[in-house]
Amino acid sequence: MTEKNITLVEDDGTLRLAIRSFLERLDYSVQAFESVEEATKHINPSTDLILSDIMMAGLSGFDLLKFTIKKYPHIPVILMTAFGSIEKAVEAMKVGAYDFLVKPFSLSVLETSINAAFLDRKPPFSKDLENPSQEAHVASHIRISERFLTNNPRMLEMIENTKKIATSKATVLIQGESGTGKEFVAHMIHEFSPRKDRIFVAINCAAMPDTLLESELFGHEKGAFTGAVARQVGKFELSNNGTILLDEISEMSLAMQTKLLRVLQECEIYRVGGIKPIPLNLRVIATTNRDLYEYMKTGHFREDLFYRLNVIPIIVPPLRERGEDTLFLSQKFLDEFATLHARKNLKIDENIKKKISSYAWPGNVRELRNTMERAILVGDFNVIDENQALSNNIQEASSQKSTFPFTNMTLGAIEKIVIIQTLQECNGNKTKTASKLGISLRTLRNKLKSYDSASPYLDAETDGL
Repeated sequence: MTEKNITLVEDDGTLRLAIRSFLERLDYSVQAFESVEEATKHINPSTDLILSDIMMAGLSGFDLLKFTIKKYPHIPVILMTAFGSIEKAVEAMKVGAYDFLVKPFSLSVLETSINAAFLDRKPPFSKDLENPSQEAHVASHIRISERFLTNNPRMLEMIENTKKIATSKATVLIQGESGTGKEFVAHMIHEFSPRKDRIFVAINCAAMPDTLLESELFGHEKGAFTGAVARQVGKFELSNNGTILLDEISEMSLAMQTKLLRVLQECEIYRVGGIKPIPLNLRVIATTNRDLYEYMKTGHFREDLFYRLNVIPIIVPPLRERGEDTLFLSQKFLDEFATLHARKNLKIDENIKKKISSYAWPGNVRELRNTMERAILVGDFNVIDENQALSNNIQEASSQKSTFPFTNMTLGAIEKIVIIQTLQECNGNKTKTASKLGISLRTLRNKLKSYDSASPYLDAETDGL
C-alpha cells in the first residue's frame, strides 16, 4: 500500500465523494474538504499532492495554489475547472500549478495526471543537506545558458523565464522567425526540467503528409494498412516520461490538429489500427514561425488547440531586435569556426562591422552563423574583409541603406512622400491607398487637403475610384 497523502478540495459533494472513492481504490490516503479555508488548516509538509477545484465560494483554487507555493513549494497542485474557466486554469499553470483538468474528465485522465505529478515531484529542499547531484544539476544549467549566446537583456530575461517554467508540466508554445533558435529554447526547457535525464524527441510536422505524420506520432499495429508489416512505436509513445517537440505545428492539417487535441486532453493515444489506449506522461513543446493567433483567426488553426498549447507562450525575438548581439555573435561564431578550421587571431574589419549591424538578417542567427563560416572558408587573411564576409544580399542591402532617401527629413515630409508615392501606385484610387497605408479614407483625405495641389493625385475633390 502506498503512503501518498492527497488533499482533495471540491465544493460539489457528489463529485468530491466520487473522486475520493476512486483515489482510495488506488490506495491513496485522501483528506477531502469542501472549502479552501478548511483545507489550508490541514495541509502540511507530509501532504504529497493537492487536487482542487478552481471556482468555489469564498477562497478559490487559485488562492489555494498561491498559499501552497508560498508555504510548501514542493507539493504539486492539480486544478479542476469547467470549460468556461480554462483561462483561469492557464493562468494558474503560469503561476506554478502542475496540471489542470477540464470537467468532465475521465478517471483514467485523473490517474495519469496524478501519476505524472508524483513522477516529476521534487523533494523538499533542505538547507542542512548538501546534495552533490543537485549542484551538478545547477552546473549543467549554467552550461546550457552559456551555450545560448547573448548579451541582450530581452534574451537574458527569456532564459530566466525558461528556467522558471521548465519545472512544470505545462505545454509551451515557442514562436519566432526562422533561424532565431526556437528548437534550442525547447532543448533548454527540457534540460532545465525534472525530465532532463529522460528522452527528448523532436518531429517536424511540416516534413510529411497526414497519413505518414499520424503513424509517426501515434505508431501503428501490424497490418493496420498496406505496408505495415510490423508494429511501430510512435514518437508520443517513444517520448513517454520525457519531452516531445512538435516543430512547425502550424503546418499540421486541421484533421491532425483534432487528433492532437484529443491526445492533449485525454493524455493517451491509440496506435493506428490499435484498440488499446496507451497512457502518456510527457511534456509537449510546440514551435512555429507564424503568428499563430492571427493564423487561428483566419481559420487555419483550431482555437481550442491554440489555447491548449499556448499555456506558456515564449516569443524569440529576431536578430535585428537584439541590438549589439549581432556583432557579439559574429565574433563568437568567427572564433568557433576559426578553431574548427585551424585559423588564428581572426578579426572583423570595422567597415564590415557597420554593414553587419545595419543588415536586417532575415535568416536570423542561422544566416549569421553561415555567413561567418563562409568568411572563414573563403578568406586567406587575419582580417575578415568585405569580399569574404558579406554575401550579395548583404552587400545590396547595405548599398541600399547608404542611399536611404529620407536622411535629414522631418517626419511630416517623409509621411507626405510615402502617401503621394502610394497614391501614384494605386493610380489615384484613394480607397485602395488608404487600405494599403492602413489608415481610414477620412484620414487620407485630411492629409491630402493639407498638401499643395502640384500633383494631379492631390486633388482632394476627386476620389479616383
